[in-house]
Amino acid sequence: MLEKILTVVLTALYVGGGVSRNGLTLRRTGQPVRARSALVLAAVSLSTAAFGVTGLSVFWAPLYRAMGGLRFPGAGIVAGVGWIVFALGIVLGWFMAAWLGDSWRVGIIEDAETDLVRNGPYAVSRNPYFACYFIMFGGMLAVRPSLLLLVVVAAAVAVFHDMVLREEAHLARVHGDAYHKYMASTPRYLPRWPSSGGIPPR
Repeated sequence: MLEKILTVVLTALYVGGGVSRNGLTLRRTGQPVRARSALVLAAVSLSTAAFGVTGLSVFWAPLYRAMGGLRFPGAGIVAGVGWIVFALGIVLGWFMAAWLGDSWRVGIIEDAETDLVRNGPYAVSRNPYFACYFIMFGGMLAVRPSLLLLVVVAAAVAVFHDMVLREEAHLARVHGDAYHKYMASTPRYLPRWPSSGGIPPR
């Protein structure tokens, strides 16, 4: 029962967070927020499919087995960690999206006027929001690992990575040298460890 409740709550938080962020940005800027492109449609569709497969796996055990559900020793412990990672990906995703403020967009909108955000979490990663999706997908796989979910998640990660590459090329065109310097100093996804092995001085 607890897993079913978690599935419903996390799905509602994910959908509600996305809708509220898009609506708030649209109201504040008066500009389009979501690009009408095949890539954005694919990303949304695959994310929805990942939630759908995970939800069906939790609610209907026979269907989970039919989808290639994987059973292994310690699966319960892995699933427990998975729920935490799943929730963490969603909550951190909210934070990363909110940090962009009025520069938040879904996909590339050529004539949109946005600032280049390079502070906060974006000072250590160029794409922390997308990294949160990868964290969330990892949590899903830990919660209910199956062959079908693995295929869906692999396809979603590939599409999101393609979105990142295209958005980075767009930002380089728009912001020029500023973005090239940002790319040179800041990793795409994972923050760099300090080269000295310790905490850098402030």
